[in-house]
Amino acid sequence: MVRGTVVSRLKASRRPGLWVAVAQAGRVARAVSRRRRTRWSYRVGYALERAGRYDQAWQAYAAAAGPGGLPARPEPLDPVAVETARLLAVRRVRAAPAGRLFGDLWQRRGRIIPVVPRAQRRRWEQSAGDHAATLHLLYARHREHYLPRYFGRAQRYTMPRSRVARAWRWYVGDVAVQSWQLLRRNGRYVRRTAGVPVRRQLREMVWLSLRLPSMPENYYKYELYRPEHRAAADGYLHGHENSPVLYEALADTAGLLEAAPLTDKVAFAARAVEHRLAVVPTLAVLRDGEIAEVPGELPATDLFVKPLSGKGGRGVGKWRYYVDTDSFRSGGEAVPRARLLQVLADRSVGESHLVQPCLANHPDLADLALGAVVTCRLITITDETGRPEPVIATFRMPAVADAIVDNMHRGGIAAPVEIETGVLGAASDYAIAGPAVRHRRHPASDGAIEGRKLPLWDEVVALAIAAHERFHPRLLVGWDISIGPDGPILLEGNERPGVGGLQRLHNVALGRHRFGELLAHHLLQRLGDPREPAR
Repeated sequence: MVRGTVVSRLKASRRPGLWVAVAQAGRVARAVSRRRRTRWSYRVGYALERAGRYDQAWQAYAAAAGPGGLPARPEPLDPVAVETARLLAVRRVRAAPAGRLFGDLWQRRGRIIPVVPRAQRRRWEQSAGDHAATLHLLYARHREHYLPRYFGRAQRYTMPRSRVARAWRWYVGDVAVQSWQLLRRNGRYVRRTAGVPVRRQLREMVWLSLRLPSMPENYYKYELYRPEHRAAADGYLHGHENSPVLYEALADTAGLLEAAPLTDKVAFAARAVEHRLAVVPTLAVLRDGEIAEVPGELPATDLFVKPLSGKGGRGVGKWRYYVDTDSFRSGGEAVPRARLLQVLADRSVGESHLVQPCLANHPDLADLALGAVVTCRLITITDETGRPEPVIATFRMPAVADAIVDNMHRGGIAAPVEIETGVLGAASDYAIAGPAVRHRRHPASDGAIEGRKLPLWDEVVALAIAAHERFHPRLLVGWDISIGPDGPILLEGNERPGVGGLQRLHNVALGRHRFGELLAHHLLQRLGDPREPAR
C-alpha cells in the first residue's frame, strides 16, 4: 500500500529535476542488472520523457525496443513521436521472459498445466451423464495433443515438458505462491464479511486448487468459501481447460479460418458486410508501420483504434476530434487530421491495427455508458439440430468516467442478462484477486442496473442468431454487440469466449448449464467418449 502511494505521487509530480534524478537512478540499476536491462531502459526513458528531455528519452526507448523496434526518428523530435516510442518500447518490456527457475513463480500466468490427480480422474470416469465431468475428462485426455500449438502462439510462454518442471511450476508457483498472495489481499475481508477464518481460507483454497484442479484465484472469484458455492465446485469450467484444449478441439476444422473468420477483424467485417449484417465500418488498416488500407479520408469524428488480433480491451485507444483545430487528441499532443494515420502507422510497428469510428449508445443507456461504448456479450452455440441457440449473455459497462473500453479485464463491470427477457441482474467486477462486490446501481452514475431491461433486446438476439448462421460452420461464438440509437451493431465475434466472468456473474457452474451440455455434445461427436479406452 505504501509503495503504491509513493509511485502514484511520483507519477503525479511535474518537477523535471525530480524526474532527472529518477532517470539517473534507473541508469545505475540498468548498469548492475543483467536480466532486466530492457525494463530499466524503458523506465529511464519514461523518466526522461517526463523531464522533457526528448532526445535522451528516445535513445532509452530505442534501447528498450531493440533493433528495428522503433520507426525512423523524425526531425524535429516532437512529444507525439516520443509517446509513440514509449508505446512501442513497453510491448518489448511486457514480452520479455522472466527468470527460469524462480523469477516467474510470483507472476500470475495465463497458460498453466495443472497436475490432475488420479483420484479425480476416477471420479470423473464414474460420473456418467455429468457434462462437467465429461468436459474435464476430455481436457485431461487430449491436452497433450492441443497444448503445444496453444503455447506456441505466444513467445512469452514456454511449455514445460518434463513432469518435474510441470510439478514445480504448478505446486510451487501456481498453487503455493498464488494462494499466499491471494490470502494476503483478501483473507481479512472474507473473514469480516463471510465469517470464514483466515487459516480455513488457506486450507480450503489449496485443497480445492489441487483436487479440482483450478487456479487459487477461483476460490475468491466464485466465492467458494461459501458452502453453497463450494458444493458446486466440480461443475465449474476453467480457463486452462476451455481456451487451450476444448475450444481448440472445437475449432479444429480444415478451412475454418477462411470460411468463417473471427480472429482477423478486417476479414470478419468484410464477411459481415457481404451478408448484410449491421457491423461497425472499417476506416483504415495499419500493418507493421505501413498504412495498408484506407477506403477514404478520415471523418471528422471521434475514432477508435484497436489491434487486429487483440482481446480483453488490450491495446485499444480512443482519439477525440476537435473541430476548431481539425485535429485529434489521445492524452498527449494534438495531431492534425491529415497526419493522424501516419502517427498510428508508426505505432503499429510489429503489430496490425484497425481504425473505426466511435459508436453512439442507445439514449436509454446513457447513465451506464459514461462516455464509452457499452456492449453485450451474447454466446450462441449450435444445438443438437444444427441451429444457433443463445445460451448465456452479459452486459458490460465502464465503472469510472472517461473510460475508453467497458471490458471487465480493463477495470469495467458487467451484469448478467436474462437470456429470454433482456433483464439485468446486479453487476460485478472481474475480481481475479478479490471477493465479489455486487452493484444494484451504477457506482459512478447511480443509474439502476438490477431489474433493468435492455432496449431492443429481441433485435440483439436476432442479430446474434443471424450472424451465427452466416458464419457457418462455427459451433460456438461469443458475439460483442453494441445497442445504438438505430438498433444493434455487431462489433466482433470471439471464438474463445472466457468462462470466468460468465460463471461469476450468473453464479452458475457452466459445466452443468446448457452451455456445458452443448459443448460436451459437440466434443463427444468430434473426440469420442473419454470414458472408453483410447484407440
